[in-house]
Amino acid sequence: MTLPRRRLVVLLTLAAAVFLAVSQPRRNDERAVLAAVDASAFASLAGRAPADAGELWERLKAMGVGAVLLREETLADLVERGEVLHFTRAEVEKWRVAGLISAGTGLRGDSLWSKDPKALARVLEALAAAGLDASTSTMAGARGLGLPFSVDLARVPAGFDPGAVASLSAAGLLPVAVSTAATVAAAGHRLWVRTLAVDARRGEILRAAYGRPLRLIVFRPRTRSSLDAELDRLRESLRLLRETGLSSILPASSPPPLPSRRGERAARLALIGLLGAAGPLLAVRAALLCSRLARARLDALAPVAAPVPAVLAGLAGSWAVAGAAGAAAAWLAPEGWIDGPARAWTLWTWCAPTAVGAAALFVAGPVSKRRWSAPVRRRDLAVLAGFALAAVLLLAPRVVLRASSLWDGFDRLSVSAGELWWWPWRWRETLVGVPCLAVALILIESDPRGWLLFGLLAPAGMTAALGAGGLPISVALWQSAAAHLLGAAFGAVLAGLRGLLERWVQGPRPHRTIDP
Repeated sequence: MTLPRRRLVVLLTLAAAVFLAVSQPRRNDERAVLAAVDASAFASLAGRAPADAGELWERLKAMGVGAVLLREETLADLVERGEVLHFTRAEVEKWRVAGLISAGTGLRGDSLWSKDPKALARVLEALAAAGLDASTSTMAGARGLGLPFSVDLARVPAGFDPGAVASLSAAGLLPVAVSTAATVAAAGHRLWVRTLAVDARRGEILRAAYGRPLRLIVFRPRTRSSLDAELDRLRESLRLLRETGLSSILPASSPPPLPSRRGERAARLALIGLLGAAGPLLAVRAALLCSRLARARLDALAPVAAPVPAVLAGLAGSWAVAGAAGAAAAWLAPEGWIDGPARAWTLWTWCAPTAVGAAALFVAGPVSKRRWSAPVRRRDLAVLAGFALAAVLLLAPRVVLRASSLWDGFDRLSVSAGELWWWPWRWRETLVGVPCLAVALILIESDPRGWLLFGLLAPAGMTAALGAGGLPISVALWQSAAAHLLGAAFGAVLAGLRGLLERWVQGPRPHRTIDP
């Protein structure tokens, strides 16, 4: 290896060490996770209504619960509870025919009556919010509201129960509307909702907490269980949630960037995009240089065992440079990075180095030019279709697996993986990127272009994971190290299988011993 290349390796390694040592996860103040419970489910375990369960809410607040899901009531719920009376048109006509009420009375069909002014004011607000006009009347000390014809009271929302809201607010809990959507609005923020069992596994809780920057985890109690048993299970889940170190307080809403700082933001995003494209390519280059340097040093000492430390040195160099690029991207991240441009940048980091690597490996050069000028064959179409299918599987595996009804099995497998709960996020590195890069380092003297192309997924995944800021840097580095170790083991198995396949294809070799 020439002196400039050695200096390049040393400089890249030093840069990686510096960035990994001094860089801290950016924008942790933009992350928060709130633990929540369903008001009706836990209040029913206590045998009380949500408005009368103040002691339960205080107990949950002391345990670490931050929000409670409340179902929005309708006018039909108010009628069922007796806060207002509903007289249908058919009932009023029957009473009038039977002589129970006179024709001059103020009672009309399709009307609501109540002596409670607060309940009537709530009904008026609900009707106004729904865009319905109601006529008012008074009879026997009660005020009535005439409804338009054929109004379905079950479809007119009336907001939260004021008593339940007052009880939750007194306990310091945040009331959140129950919704079937993926996100809910609370305190001026959009929270991503994840519902888990009250005795969820550690992997499920950690994946839910780290999966989104602002997460609302709703713990669902078991049916036919006592309140004390469910609270004990909830207490253990909340303890696991606190171990993540994420804040349980929603961050303050950040104002839009000033015009004077928009240029700085654009410059930061441009630099981050350059890191996402060039970081994985430099990491693979560093892997090749480190592997060749280690092989050259060890060939004289132990030529048989030289490939093993050479491959490990190459993977270590790739890990260091990819970590440096990811840490630099996290350090340069602007405001609103985690829940904004970070996801687009992650996709860019996956795709851009692969496209550049494919162009450099398969398009440039005289051999590639002759291949591109040759007529298209069926084999070429089959290879192109295989690459397209591989790209879909690598970029959108969840869509493909859900379409084939295999996602549930993979999800259960990931939940029961114990300390490897994070592997669905880093499977491209563990199962594809690192093994292919290891095989490419073994076949460095032959033609490893195809292996190198898929090996780009290893540094690309690590750079994307560190730069996106979804995890603390220590957690992300530990996961990357584990992914590289597992991937190296898979790469050794893959290289062995490749050797067996080559010997099987070539057939038995002739015996060279001389038969006298």
